[in-house]
Amino acid sequence: MILEFVLFFAFSGIFAQKIQTVDMEGNPVAYAHIMGEDGKMIGITDMDGKLDDVRFDQTLTVRHVAFKEKKIFVKGEGFVRIPLEDSDYGLGEIVVKPKEYIYVQTYYRMIYMTDDTMEYCRFGIIDNTYNVKKKDISSSHSHLSKASMGLLKTILDGLFGRIIDSWGDLPTVEPMSADKQDKQSIRLVKDDENRQRIYYKDSLVGYVVNDYTDHLRRFSVDREKLHRIRQQETTDKKKSKKKKDKSEEHRNVQHNFYKVYQIDDEGRYGVEDFVMSQWHDDYDKYDKYYKKDKHVRIWLEAYSTDREYVDKAELKEKIKANKVKMTYPAIMEFERKHNIPALPTRAKEELTKLFNK
Repeated sequence: MILEFVLFFAFSGIFAQKIQTVDMEGNPVAYAHIMGEDGKMIGITDMDGKLDDVRFDQTLTVRHVAFKEKKIFVKGEGFVRIPLEDSDYGLGEIVVKPKEYIYVQTYYRMIYMTDDTMEYCRFGIIDNTYNVKKKDISSSHSHLSKASMGLLKTILDGLFGRIIDSWGDLPTVEPMSADKQDKQSIRLVKDDENRQRIYYKDSLVGYVVNDYTDHLRRFSVDREKLHRIRQQETTDKKKSKKKKDKSEEHRNVQHNFYKVYQIDDEGRYGVEDFVMSQWHDDYDKYDKYYKKDKHVRIWLEAYSTDREYVDKAELKEKIKANKVKMTYPAIMEFERKHNIPALPTRAKEELTKLFNK
């Protein structure tokens, strides 16, 4: 009996190993999506690129907005680092002109899943207009949707208007709104010239990684951790209780985002230098209607697909010329035309079923 227990324990250890996703320089890659051989999500790596309890002796698919998809067979070795290559996706040069507006077109896609089943999806084009003089941004968008507007309204509102809104060297904590006190509480600590830690007061909430070879800056922020810290700071007991009651509807929450910008040799960037972003929400909840627990996953990616300095007349023509007929085949063609990384095969199959209903 003792021998059987020892053998079982030793064998079962193979199924509870650790991985870490890193870039080609060895920096941790936060928030990579790890899928198993059946195409289902195993989990998402944390802020330091780590994921525990991964079953080894299988082929994993690693996916991230800023890196090439990778398939790797992992053996029961205890701890495995998985290096990822930069994505081929990028932007061409932009010519700076003394004009009134900067036009940036953004393409996004969002998948809403419960228990590994795709229930809703949303694809769309956003026309972002940045007023150079006033330094403010406005957005208009069109959608291809197989989603409930009411369900996704709070996600779309307040997110896409800020999807390319960083300016200057200090990383934004958007899409969560930040007041003046928040901005004063955010500080950067250098590890070296290529990597900085983002602190909210005394808590580590993210990283900035600079790639001067490819002229890219990557922000990763643990938005859920940021939310919890702010929640603890709330002094209004009534408000705090209300927030607590609402948050307890969701359990085992992961909420994070990842943004990539182009930078110059000095590390500077502007709104027109937005390249891509990944926004992720993952939690358990109790479904009162079906009377059972459900796992919810919301996965959103956004890519900059066009940018130019324009005057008012050119802006109008630009938006008109870039209109896309919002059909499923047209959106798939748009992705191919702009070299946007394809969704995983299983996700595309589920998406096709959803649109054929």
